[in-house]
Amino acid sequence: MFSLTKARGYVDPDDSLLGYFIFAGFALWLVGVAALYARYGPPSGRLGRAGLGAALVGVLLLAAGHSFTFTTQVDLFMLVFLGALALMLGPLLFGIAALRRGVLPRYWRVLPLATGLMGFSWLFFGSSETGELTFSFMFFRTLFAVGWMLLGYVLWSDAREIVEGTPRPDLEEAKA
Repeated sequence: MFSLTKARGYVDPDDSLLGYFIFAGFALWLVGVAALYARYGPPSGRLGRAGLGAALVGVLLLAAGHSFTFTTQVDLFMLVFLGALALMLGPLLFGIAALRRGVLPRYWRVLPLATGLMGFSWLFFGSSETGELTFSFMFFRTLFAVGWMLLGYVLWSDAREIVEGTPRPDLEEAKA
């Protein structure tokens, strides 16, 4: 989604297909974040649910902002900006909860925190005064997007059954 909205002229010079790409991409992203919330929200506690809820709202705001801007030519940059901030803050909060509660598989626990940090790095280190695309802008934006894709992979590949109140073997090993 991030690449399509910035490089849309390369994907479809007349923008005739971009609306479909935007709709499909945001719909899939929304389903993915909702699935993350359903799977990891309850065991991650209030902080984790707040983070995943913020991310869910962020996807909705981004989808609305991009869709209306594209279809009506009304600039809704504020929705896009607020959605991007929610998508940066959400994984940070969830990442803290994932580290504290161990809700993600051991080797993936730092991923949400790193994803949120890449988002804020994109915001603070990737912007230019002229509004041109810079290497740092695309680099941090791509790392942010890859982080979200990897969170989807974690969700898809995590075969453990999470039941609240059930002791987890990897947590018991850490305590021992």
